[in-house]
Amino acid sequence: MRNKHFSMLLLFLFLLQISIGQELSINGVVSSSTEQMPLPGASIILKGTTIGTTSDFDGKFQINASLNATLVISYIGYGTKEIQIKSNAPLSISLEEGELLDEVVITALGIKREKKALGYAVQAVKADELLEGNQTNMVNGLQGKVSGVTVVNSGGAPGSSAVILIRGGTSITGNNQPLFVVDGIPIDNSTSSSLEVASINRASDINPEDIETVSVLKGPAAAALYGIQAAGGAVIITTKKGKAGVSTVTYTGSITSNQVIGTPDIQTTYGQGAQISTADGITYDPESPFSFGETLNSASPVYKNIEDFYKNAITKNHNVSYSSGSEKSNVYFSIGDLSQDGIIKNTSYDKTSFKINTNTEIKKNFTVGVSANYVTTDVASNKQGNVSGSSFTSLLAYPANVNTQDYLNSDGSQKTYFTDQQFDNPYWSIDNSPNTDKVKRLFGVISLNYNFLNDFNITYRLGTDTYSDYNKKITGDGSLIENREDGYISQYEKDFTSLTSNFFLNYTKNITDDFSIDAMIGNSVEETDTRTTYTSGINFQAPGIYSIGNIVKEDQTISEIISRKRIVGFFGELKFGYKNALFLNATGRNDWSSTLPENKRSFFYPSVGMSAVVTDLFKAYNSDITSSKGLTYLKLRATWAQVGKDAPIGALESSLGKDINGLASSAYTWNGVNVGNPDLEPEFTNSFEIGTDMRFFENRVGLDFTYYTSTSDNQILRDIRVPPTTGTFYATLNGGSITNKGVEAMLRLQLMPKTSAVQWNLDFNFGKNDSKVNDLPGFLNEVYLSDSWTYRNSAAGAAILDGSLFGLRGKRPLKNDEGEVIINANGLPTLTDETYDDVNRIPEWTLGISNTLNYKNLGLSFLFDIVQGVDVYNATESALVYYGVSKNTLDRNETIVLPGVDVDGNTNTVAVTKDQNYYQNYYSLNSENFIEDGSFARLRYVTLSYKFPKEILNKLSISGLELYATGRNLLTITDYSGVDPEVNTFGAGISGAGSVSIDNLGTPNVKGFDLGLKFRF
Repeated sequence: MRNKHFSMLLLFLFLLQISIGQELSINGVVSSSTEQMPLPGASIILKGTTIGTTSDFDGKFQINASLNATLVISYIGYGTKEIQIKSNAPLSISLEEGELLDEVVITALGIKREKKALGYAVQAVKADELLEGNQTNMVNGLQGKVSGVTVVNSGGAPGSSAVILIRGGTSITGNNQPLFVVDGIPIDNSTSSSLEVASINRASDINPEDIETVSVLKGPAAAALYGIQAAGGAVIITTKKGKAGVSTVTYTGSITSNQVIGTPDIQTTYGQGAQISTADGITYDPESPFSFGETLNSASPVYKNIEDFYKNAITKNHNVSYSSGSEKSNVYFSIGDLSQDGIIKNTSYDKTSFKINTNTEIKKNFTVGVSANYVTTDVASNKQGNVSGSSFTSLLAYPANVNTQDYLNSDGSQKTYFTDQQFDNPYWSIDNSPNTDKVKRLFGVISLNYNFLNDFNITYRLGTDTYSDYNKKITGDGSLIENREDGYISQYEKDFTSLTSNFFLNYTKNITDDFSIDAMIGNSVEETDTRTTYTSGINFQAPGIYSIGNIVKEDQTISEIISRKRIVGFFGELKFGYKNALFLNATGRNDWSSTLPENKRSFFYPSVGMSAVVTDLFKAYNSDITSSKGLTYLKLRATWAQVGKDAPIGALESSLGKDINGLASSAYTWNGVNVGNPDLEPEFTNSFEIGTDMRFFENRVGLDFTYYTSTSDNQILRDIRVPPTTGTFYATLNGGSITNKGVEAMLRLQLMPKTSAVQWNLDFNFGKNDSKVNDLPGFLNEVYLSDSWTYRNSAAGAAILDGSLFGLRGKRPLKNDEGEVIINANGLPTLTDETYDDVNRIPEWTLGISNTLNYKNLGLSFLFDIVQGVDVYNATESALVYYGVSKNTLDRNETIVLPGVDVDGNTNTVAVTKDQNYYQNYYSLNSENFIEDGSFARLRYVTLSYKFPKEILNKLSISGLELYATGRNLLTITDYSGVDPEVNTFGAGISGAGSVSIDNLGTPNVKGFDLGLKFRF
């Protein structure tokens, strides 16, 4: 009998073991407890794992789970609930309206934190918000959606870069872009600094369809743990993961039609010719590229050379993804293909991306994850800006009575329209002078996560970012450009590799019912290796073969640059919590950088912050200050932080150049360029911010407000122009101070209650920033980068002492001590390079207004972006004036007396004629004539969508189907006289003071219409 009972007991234990390990398919519905409305997008996670799923439009979900496993269900604005699985019976889960206390955001190093415990501002943008404008560059998807963030694209050329500035800039000559982090690992977001073509920023390699959320860490307070790379803030990107439950295949596709947002207004009164002043008056030389000729008669043909150069362009975008998962593992895989034609013939941007993200629980509490992206991009572009062969510059040189499209002789050679023409026809350049850029890139991370002893966690990540870039620019044989008649080639091959190792040890413990502690220590090793080979040459031996191998060695120039950098960091974080409502947080990090002198290589920086959920503190002491008709939630926060920044690679050493002057030595000699400084010290930025987060009327009104100030001292200034008396042309110096201060506000309105058939939400993102240069070293009163010089060197972006970091210097009339313009005997002043202390090329304030309106299956969203108080330098208009095609030259040959005084201080009375000399050698060079208010209000996009009802989906055997139409850049309100006030011709490749708001003969921005389809099964 005992044996029988014992056998039955063994059988029972065996069956129990089987039942415990059995995986069940759990179905359920998540809804609100008050209105019993379904909650789409609710998060359902298996406790203690990364396995999870989200509810669909009807609040339904499915997940595989073992018996007695625990589900954690959460939704923004609602309290979190935990449910233990007892059977596979359907679950009906009601969530209580919460106070956003359980909202989790991704912070530095990919660490998840409750938003209520943070002492600094973090703003998250979800995937659907990022995709609403249908932008191909994910950086542009952030426009107007994050307070305190300025995003400016660099024109309508396919694949053009976008600049993103968070709370202004912290460096005068260095990088002011934020750090980009994907799945916990930093990636490269550099932009090739090219003054010839529109260059791409590498963050655009990320497929927006693969993004789950984006967290923007605003400045040192939020990004202190990242150290050196995050002085300008950080953009933390979390990619999509597989969802547990039924396997899902999703397709999204769109087709887009783009056209230029506009072209300059051109005068058609005067035709080809140059003015010649004689004793008998003005005569005209027809052999000229200028439009200072005689008045066109009614029989003269008139051509719209600039307007007709641009065409409508089509973009096709396809993405397919697969998602699946179980309790133990999940997988996400996607393929994306983007094919974008340019608004200029033979220009394009093609990108193909592959993404895989998988997580597996190897054994209890031990999870391994792999995330990898492989991307190929192929860009074909045209030359722009100041360079020889620039399409825009060439177009200006064709007067209205000359047909640009008539450019070939009968033998196929390039036709000239005046004697000694030394520039190429833009249509000829399109066909014969290609510019290409091809990139193959792999970035990803392997992560290990282990929980032990209940309160401890170890996380290790090993990530890599590696790409090869092959860039080629050609001037074809048959060119009219001097010294390039037989062709020219310039190319580079760049191999970039970055390896990052991160280790964290985390400890989380509720010490008592009231006190909690979170502690973390970690180590980071980051190493980059870049090898670039530059090759150029002239005179192709065989026509039409555009290869460096088709040029004799004597006509070739080859150079190679190898750069390496290593940063080792140790860091820690300590957070104390009291009653889950009062939090104190401190961090510290010490870095060792290989780019600094050995005795100054190590530097430490800390941060300390606090946050208090005032409403919860009152509740903890049995006093509730909240009300359904008033205050729902109140949080106060403050943080002080310091972050360091090291030197650029190679800034310590000076290098020699080879003097190839036949009359001098052929040895390596000092040439006053590439000057280093072996005594450099690190920069430091000190930042302080305070803020509040408030909710009213049961979370239907929310306000998040922040005031911040930061000072960046001991700037590392690279390639600073100094007087020749110093024995060099350039110098690398420590010195200078920048202050940024401002306010940010985010207002969220839920205009209709959740019980309403109509759901209408409005978000207002406001940012105001003031960047000021407090100090510069020694004798300097400005710092500028020559790469930002505009057409004919009339102006350049500059950091101005006691002025803006994003200021301007340019050619201005010479003035006396009283500020009066000195007029010479010829009636014109002398122009000299001087600074502007009242020009600011970034906005005084911005406001993005996002709207989301839903009625049943219909959705309407739009973004209205307001940018105010920004100065734009219109160098394009300066060039239009120089060539005589500007409408501002229609008053030619009239006389004018310029205000000012002569050398003796007497009021000027000398009249000058507005002839070609006046416009070309004075008016077009005087930068004061082309500084304009670039404030604008723009309707970024409007999207109308329709989700098909469940009845139709069932007939089609699919789980989701949506159609949408989007219009982009449909309306712009501005006083700017140029084509578009949102401009940055030189792109993100110009560092420091950069070229934001400099309009210099770039490709105009575009507006367009998209039709899209999304379905899943």
